[in-house]
Amino acid sequence: MRGWAAGLEQREGGWWPRFDRDVMVESLAENARCDFWDRWAEVSCPTLSILGQSGIIPPREADRMLADRPRTQAVSIPGAGHDVHLEQPEVLLGLLSEFLGTCPSTASEG
Repeated sequence: MRGWAAGLEQREGGWWPRFDRDVMVESLAENARCDFWDRWAEVSCPTLSILGQSGIIPPREADRMLADRPRTQAVSIPGAGHDVHLEQPEVLLGLLSEFLGTCPSTASEG
């Protein structure tokens, strides 16, 4: 919640989000209209799934993600919700740094 609170600004009439509501609604609308399971199953690169312990992804969906791609590394962050990047940025940075440090390089050597 602190992450969302930090994204508010005081304007006339109270506290308001810094983002434009209509832009946010439109950008999220596709998620309500479509599912992406076929695309998820096609991903072939190493994948790290990071979920907040009390996030918005239902457990059955997280289970399906791992069942569809069992080589995916999955981590649940205790004490975090959906906005892990705002609520636990140091933990997220550590996980990403470790994961990316173990991925094979895709850059060609000259």
